[in-house]
Amino acid sequence: MSVTQDELMFLQSQLEGLESIFLELIPFGVELKRQQVQDYYEKRLDQATRPTANVAENELKRQFNTKANNVRNLVDSAESLGDASNKLNLIRAAASLPEQKSKALSKNVSAICQQVLYENSLDQTELDQVLGQDLGPVEARVLLGSLMFLIVDELQTNGNKVLVKDILFRLIQHVNQSGLLSRNDPFLIEAQCALEAMSDELN
Repeated sequence: MSVTQDELMFLQSQLEGLESIFLELIPFGVELKRQQVQDYYEKRLDQATRPTANVAENELKRQFNTKANNVRNLVDSAESLGDASNKLNLIRAAASLPEQKSKALSKNVSAICQQVLYENSLDQTELDQVLGQDLGPVEARVLLGSLMFLIVDELQTNGNKVLVKDILFRLIQHVNQSGLLSRNDPFLIEAQCALEAMSDELN
């Protein structure tokens, strides 16, 4: 799967926005609207610069504005797919290049991601079927993204439990073997880092 450097940079900025949403905004109850996002980062900037005289304020402001822009752009993109507070819309928006945004996810991929994100469960038979079908790069990124930002270690599956890291490992392996994403795709790199962190935590 060939992706240009500009496309990789675009995906990287969207992934950074997605990380900010899942790790900074959602846990603190920030409403995913343009103005609320901007207000949040302006307040954070104010808090970061007030106590320290030697902070390079212009550089810090640039970094905060970049982050706020990444999030706002992603929120706008997710709203074009429906509700921006829907985690799957956020992940799908972040996982898509501009020309890919109009293409819908397959029903199977969408169903699996909804289960994972909202029910902390997974139908392994359905996952087997999905991995046996012809997936596109957006679907590969969405599957990886749905597992990367979970705050649980296990998923319910057919009356049993399965470790999130085991499913993520399987997906990464499938993506690599199938060549669905380039080796330097930000979502693939981030998924590999997430898997490593999960493995360290459980050891």
